[in-house]
Amino acid sequence: MKFEINTERLDLRVLTKQNADMVLDFYIRNRDIFEKYEPVIGDDFYTLAHQQKILDFEYQNILKMVMMRYWIFEKDNPCQIIGTVSYRNIVRPIYESCTVGYKMDRDYTNRGYCSEALANSIPLLAKELGIHRFEALILPDNDPSIHMVEKLGFKFEGILRDKIIINGERLDHCMFSYLANN
Repeated sequence: MKFEINTERLDLRVLTKQNADMVLDFYIRNRDIFEKYEPVIGDDFYTLAHQQKILDFEYQNILKMVMMRYWIFEKDNPCQIIGTVSYRNIVRPIYESCTVGYKMDRDYTNRGYCSEALANSIPLLAKELGIHRFEALILPDNDPSIHMVEKLGFKFEGILRDKIIINGERLDHCMFSYLANN
C-alpha cells in the first residue's frame, strides 16, 4: 500500500508521531469548525502528547491495514497540513468495505482539494486492498460535504438515527456509499 500519493496539486502522506506538531497545529487552527461535526475524545486532545499517541495508534493500525489516513499538503507547502482523508473500519474479505472521513483547513475549502484527495485515494484502496464499498456518514445539515460526495459518485442510502454523539448530543447522520468497480 502506498504511504504517499502525489496528485496534480497535492501530496498525500501517512504521518508518524514525529509529525504531531503539524497535526496539532492543524487541529488548533480549525478547532471551532471541526468540533461542530466531530466528537472530541478526551480533555487532552489539543496537546502534543495526545496527538503523538493518536498518530502512533493510527500508524500501527495502518500497518495492519485496518485503516489508512492521508494528510493533505499543497505541493509547494510541504510543512503545513491543509486537510486529511481517512479510511477506517476496513473489513476484508467478505464485506470489502470501509468508512470514509475527511476534514479541510478553513482556509483551503472550496478549492476542490478534498475531492482531489478522495478521487486519487479511493481507487488506490479499491485496487490495493480490494475495497468495494466506501461509506460516508454526514450530518444532514452539512450541505457542502453532501454536495462533494455526491459529485464524487456517492449515493444517499438513508438516515442513521442517533448515530454519533457530538457535543454531548446524539445526532442523526446521512449514510452515503460509493461502490468501486475493482
